Amino acid sequence: MKSIRLITLLICLLFLIACFPFSLFKADTSEILVTEISTENSIDGESTPLTPDDVTELQPVSQDDFGESARVHLEVLAGEIGDRLAGTGNETRAAEYIKSQFEAFGYTAETQWFTAYDDYEGVSFDSSNIIAVKHGRSDKQIIVGAHYDSVNDDGSQGADDNASGVAVMLETAERVFDEETPYTIVFVAFGAEEVGLWGSANYVDELNQSEQKNIIGMVNLDSLIAGDKAYVYGNEGRGSMRDWVLENAKQKGIRIEGKTDEDLYYEDGTPCECSDFDAFEKAYIPYVFFEATNWDLSSDGMVQVNPQYGVNGEIRHTEFDTIEYIDETFPGRIEDHLNTFVTLLFDLVTLY
Repeated sequence: MKSIRLITLLICLLFLIACFPFSLFKADTSEILVTEISTENSIDGESTPLTPDDVTELQPVSQDDFGESARVHLEVLAGEIGDRLAGTGNETRAAEYIKSQFEAFGYTAETQWFTAYDDYEGVSFDSSNIIAVKHGRSDKQIIVGAHYDSVNDDGSQGADDNASGVAVMLETAERVFDEETPYTIVFVAFGAEEVGLWGSANYVDELNQSEQKNIIGMVNLDSLIAGDKAYVYGNEGRGSMRDWVLENAKQKGIRIEGKTDEDLYYEDGTPCECSDFDAFEKAYIPYVFFEATNWDLSSDGMVQVNPQYGVNGEIRHTEFDTIEYIDETFPGRIEDHLNTFVTLLFDLVTLY
């Protein structure tokens, strides 16, 4: 009787194996396949811009803490060093700090010296650009720049203009050091911007024609923490960095508004010589310019906040350009803006 039961069990087992060969033992690889497809963007030779559909699929990095390191750099540049008038010891201290941070991240930092001239004071002086290079899959370059000098107006720390831009650049440089980037990223802290855009002009002047053509775009960071809204300016059109930033921000739910390069023109129709993108634009190098202000309050974007604050709504170039004033008047704004701009810049240099 036992032998009959055993034979019956064996027959049933053989029947199951014949009908369902290995199906019960196969691993589910669908998740692995999806992961491989969604992260694949292999590029041979030169890198190519991603399409908007690629943006959200290639985000392996949590960005909740973006801006925290930038806040530390902001505290040092604006809080500890303070105003950084071009040609002064404080401008030099700021340059030394920036260089030390690049080197601490693992970069080889270069100092590019130049002579600047202050038309208002009628004096010439030495200043410098601090440069660090992150090599990418392509030798084509994206320049990321922010000026580190400031004005010296009745107690201004130059927190918004422009310790904020340098702080965002430094945190991004640290974060991308071990990342694979499509393009080579050149981080440049420009000196002597406030007295005539000397640092950026000198940087472009030092490039030969071939080196200029090797640059696919320049990213300018200036005045990022005081204004009501985040903006990105620049050349528009399919494949432009400006439009890529806007699409990426839209997919991530980040609030930022766009303006074209022509929106920055003076009333007479000439380009705005108002920040470090100017020298690159004159060399026909595409650019994007990140800024925080409020274009709803003035036709030129100079009024950053409600006119009851600062000096008729302007924070930069006033005594109110301090960390303390911005924190007390607009609680949480510094952290929010730093997170926004570090996130957008990190995505741009790692995914564009």
